[in-house]
Amino acid sequence: MKKSLLTLVCIVAFSVMSLAQTRIYAEIVGNEYSGAETVKVEFGKNSQRFAYMLKDLNGKKLSFRTMVDAMNHLANFGWELENTYVVVDGDYDRVSSEYHWIISRNEESEEKKGMEK
Repeated sequence: MKKSLLTLVCIVAFSVMSLAQTRIYAEIVGNEYSGAETVKVEFGKNSQRFAYMLKDLNGKKLSFRTMVDAMNHLANFGWELENTYVVVDGDYDRVSSEYHWIISRNEESEEKKGMEK
């Protein structure tokens, strides 16, 4: 009986924890044109929701010189690197590369936030 009760409590606890958090993803994209690197962060459809992460304390939009600068800044908000890949385009004399870093973080689900209010 005690073993069954303990198993049931563990199952319920893990179920509640999985409902409390969801994994969300974003992408850091970097290009290099004419020796100047451009870096942007894409949050998908919810870009306005995360826009505050790309502003300084005065509300001014941040620009990042390198992808590592962007990742270091976003790590302060709990983002972690998941995967990377490169897209190469062009022919023999003009080749351009676009670097993609997939990042993610745990976030409380919208349902849980609604229940707490």
